[in-house]
Amino acid sequence: MRTRIISGIVLVLLLALVLFAGSFFPPVITAFLAVLCVIALYELLHNAFGIRPRLPLIAAGVYAVVSVFVLGGYTVPLPKGLDPFTVATVLYATFSAVLILGYHKRFELKQIAALISMPIVLCFAFGCLEKILNRENSLYYLLLLLNYSSICDMGAYFAGTAFGKHKLCPGISPKKTVEGAIGGVAASLLVTVVLCLIFRKTMIVPLVVTLPLCVLGMVGDLFASAIKRAAGIKDYGKLIPGHGGVLDRLDSILMLAPCVALLILAGVLA
Repeated sequence: MRTRIISGIVLVLLLALVLFAGSFFPPVITAFLAVLCVIALYELLHNAFGIRPRLPLIAAGVYAVVSVFVLGGYTVPLPKGLDPFTVATVLYATFSAVLILGYHKRFELKQIAALISMPIVLCFAFGCLEKILNRENSLYYLLLLLNYSSICDMGAYFAGTAFGKHKLCPGISPKKTVEGAIGGVAASLLVTVVLCLIFRKTMIVPLVVTLPLCVLGMVGDLFASAIKRAAGIKDYGKLIPGHGGVLDRLDSILMLAPCVALLILAGVLA
């Protein structure tokens, strides 16, 4: 537990430093997220899906860096009507198909499916996270995002430990309970009120979306756990002592990021 707490403090300080530097030079945030995306992709493809050859992993890493920067608005001039992320994705998918042909004797169906699809999903999520962090009022949106994920998760842990009796999804995560989930949502609702008061925001919309977004965060957590269970691994990686890998810490956040970014861009979360 001590190691976990120390690692958590270091992560918070690192994130604060990145956000502070990014307030003066936004590409710092984009570069930081691109690095995290590369690490998370490696954990997923190599550790969970068993892709060993270096070239496919390098290709996925290059695509991750390009995608996060492209989704962050850093692009080269393209002919009118061409979306940079779509172009990067088509090029990656084409190159991956060629690689799959070259490594077909070493790849099973799960490796083929993962190499083609997972980088696109993960890179899009990190790109949406970049849109949340590199904008006005980014601290408020980041804290909301963490509220719907981390605060809900912590609330679920303590409520489940104290009152948990009915298993939520025993086949995937035996320790999660229905009572814990309810406690997690309650904790997030309380923190939503606090954040709205601190940042002087209208409470109605943030409170209304708290329940569905908390549920979505739980789905993301369970989805990541389902992959780990199928892969026969406890954690995606060992980079963060006491926490596992990057993907272990960001699983629910990455599921939430596209929805939160959509609500922000649509003007729902102002």
